Amino acid sequence: MRNTRIAPHAGLALAQYVHALRADALAETTREAALRCVLDLLCALVAGFGDSGARAARRSALALFGSGQADIWFAGIKASPCASLLANSAAASALDLDDGCRQARGHPGAAVVPAAWATLQALPEGLQSGDEFLTGLVAGYEVGIRMSRGRLSYSPSGAWSPHAVIAAAGKLRHTRPEVMAQAWGIAAQCAPALPGLAGLMGSDVKEGIPWGSVTGLVALELAQEGFTGPVQVLDSAEHFCADRIVDGLGGAPLIEQTYFKPYACCRHIHAALQAYGDLSSRHGFRAEDVVRVDVHTYRATFNLSNLTAPSTLVEAQYSVPCCVALCALFGPEALLPISAMHLRDAAVLAFAKRVNILHDPEIEPLFPARSPARVTVTTRTGVFASDLTDPRGDPATAFTWDELEAKFRAATRSVMRFEQQQEILAAVGRLRQGDIHPLRLAVGKRLLEPSGD
Repeated sequence: MRNTRIAPHAGLALAQYVHALRADALAETTREAALRCVLDLLCALVAGFGDSGARAARRSALALFGSGQADIWFAGIKASPCASLLANSAAASALDLDDGCRQARGHPGAAVVPAAWATLQALPEGLQSGDEFLTGLVAGYEVGIRMSRGRLSYSPSGAWSPHAVIAAAGKLRHTRPEVMAQAWGIAAQCAPALPGLAGLMGSDVKEGIPWGSVTGLVALELAQEGFTGPVQVLDSAEHFCADRIVDGLGGAPLIEQTYFKPYACCRHIHAALQAYGDLSSRHGFRAEDVVRVDVHTYRATFNLSNLTAPSTLVEAQYSVPCCVALCALFGPEALLPISAMHLRDAAVLAFAKRVNILHDPEIEPLFPARSPARVTVTTRTGVFASDLTDPRGDPATAFTWDELEAKFRAATRSVMRFEQQQEILAAVGRLRQGDIHPLRLAVGKRLLEPSGD
């Protein structure tokens, strides 16, 4: 192996932080945050398991990367680490129900949790510890969020998910800091460029999280074998702000800033859904009474496709008019997750045409620290205006554990029987005690309903 000694820089500082993390030193709040991320990721993955893009990813993953010892969750298939990561990440991100972080403006969980799992299963049996698994998650979230924060402009999650994967896998493999730093350099040049905004392009690629995640695992393997990367790239002012990457490193882990989503659609839409629901509950109007809905929001919401007649679930996830229409006609449960049959509903199509998206200069400076909206509903009998509304699920308005379990039950109800739901929830509870074996058994079983594979 070639000499990988390098001068101190932002990448090495991150790597040294990851290397020094210890399971027995994690605060209880940090461990609990990691457990919440596991439960929520399982929820998103099971809900998205039967999606056509997720099914295609499973088939492709096996064809490209082959079999091995890592689970493709709920498929009853053992695969190589790269195959497991690609398949599980694709299912987890398919419905836009996976977690996020405001500082990252993206979704760390769909990369980090599958990567840590695939890496753990490649280790000797005696090293497959629940506590180490949670520590790998803490490392992955920390680095992924910091790498997004350090970019000079917004980048979709697939552009920085490789760095998150390197941290999670590198922690579990006890990779030397110098090697991790090399891997981050490799990933910086190999990560998906993603020139198209996910909402505008509307496809299964979305933010490129699955392939970006595989890029990270490959970069780590290359670095471990002596392949080198531009390790100083994180200090290049033309590409990154190194100060933002390392600022506060060693403080409260950023995994504690994760938000969780009550609806399977883009986070930019959630405040409008909540505001509409609050107005409807308070004033008692029905969907058939509504003449017009005005959603006052920030500019990033206009990056979504916002089609009034989306033809696919992916297009629907990025449409304010469609999602508001579903909420108005069928209640919020219609977005956990969205059903393809509703996309052809004449009432949904008609209502969506009555939803207008308006830029509000007073809301604009609040984003991205917040993603609020105001909604005005005009009915045949009056006009009703909401207060400025923030979506639930951020750390300031966090879901309780019981609410996350309720979300899991609701989102997986059409593909998983009660007994299997109970087994998974109990297994996550055992993980809190450091026992990962029940979760290994639970995710290794096929869904009890047909998956379409």
